[in-house]
Amino acid sequence: MKMPSKKTLSELATPFASITANLGQDNAWLKSMRLKALAQFNSQGLPAKKQEDWKYTSLWAMAQQEYTHQPEVSTVSLEQCEQLALLSDNNYRVVIIDGVFSAELSLLDDLQDGLTINALSDEQGLTKAQPHLGQQIDITKAGFNALNTLLMNEGFVITVDTDVHVEKTIEVLLLNTGATANLATHLRNVIVMADNSQATVIEHYVGLTDAISLTNVVTEAVLASNAELNQYKLQQESDNTTHIATLAAKQGSKSQWKTNNISLGAKLARNDIHSQLLGEQSHVVMDGLYLVNNEQHVDNHTRIDHTVPNTTSEELYKGVLDDNSHAVFNGKVIVHKDAQKTDANQQNQNLLISRGCEIDTKPEMEIYADDVKCAHGSTVGQINEDHLFFLRARGLDEVTARSLLTYAFAVDVLNRIPSEEIRQALSTVIETRLPQGGI
Repeated sequence: MKMPSKKTLSELATPFASITANLGQDNAWLKSMRLKALAQFNSQGLPAKKQEDWKYTSLWAMAQQEYTHQPEVSTVSLEQCEQLALLSDNNYRVVIIDGVFSAELSLLDDLQDGLTINALSDEQGLTKAQPHLGQQIDITKAGFNALNTLLMNEGFVITVDTDVHVEKTIEVLLLNTGATANLATHLRNVIVMADNSQATVIEHYVGLTDAISLTNVVTEAVLASNAELNQYKLQQESDNTTHIATLAAKQGSKSQWKTNNISLGAKLARNDIHSQLLGEQSHVVMDGLYLVNNEQHVDNHTRIDHTVPNTTSEELYKGVLDDNSHAVFNGKVIVHKDAQKTDANQQNQNLLISRGCEIDTKPEMEIYADDVKCAHGSTVGQINEDHLFFLRARGLDEVTARSLLTYAFAVDVLNRIPSEEIRQALSTVIETRLPQGGI
């Protein structure tokens, strides 16, 4: 099925009905939600470059591609999952293969009291997700939120009860095996953190082949008072993949949401991350690292809404670009009228390895309160020749010296991760990916 910018209701109804029949077909509330999303998608279609948020990112090639929404049967062994997973089997693990939850390969035995982990396709998971689905995102905004709401068939639902501190990390391993040509997966994830709860979640996307595919994912998080959620994402999909992701959270008073988004794969990757600070003394950290080469394109759009007094935010995004790659960063911080005593800092830093790469960076702040402390900025540069000379003078060859300097630039983002196990696992992945060329 092609997905051009616009289709009529009659053109969409039959294929979309067959695609979504597996999830909640008997639920009136879900059917109503899908119909609203269908009307919105028919009205807006896919975003175009004429829209400000998409001015540097073209979806033309993706819109011409035909996708299959029903995966073929594929085989993945437990040993493969162990090899691909970031963390050891001492942690919880959710495995989704080609958009289908695998209970056999997941490690969800003996869950800690007060923690539940379900697939969205499970009746219990859908029931737990219902109060929160669509509450953190806006489907009227041109983009993929309406399309995801219309087509969502699978995902994970995590709930953490009041006063529960989850001791183990939850790793969600999402594999594309390549067994289905041109597969499109539409995943919807929900994380609900009750008062004074804590948890750490990693979304890990992996492509096993160079197959053409589309990953369309929305993750919604709800943080009640004093809740703390450490949320990480590692994207290692095929260079022929289009990866479109929205991550959105609403935060209560004294809550802490710490995110770290690492983009390594995909021909086209788009990440929209949005925090709404709704309670006083809430805090958000938005960090990210993108390493792109060849013809890769990555677009990171972040937004932080300080809506009440005494809230804080930190944001650090770093990019390393090589070959003919292209990256976009647009970070927006909005300090609303009554949000006095806001403290916000936003930085985007980029290292260009080759002459053919390109970065469009646009940090923004809209401030409507007068008693605030806010700063933002961006930098674009190349490897420092003096530092390179210093290392060469001490016996390192040029390739090794450049790789070391590039790693030193990128590692700042990883050093802000509090978990040593996660930090080391991600560091190992980054080391194998860093470009080693020269201008």
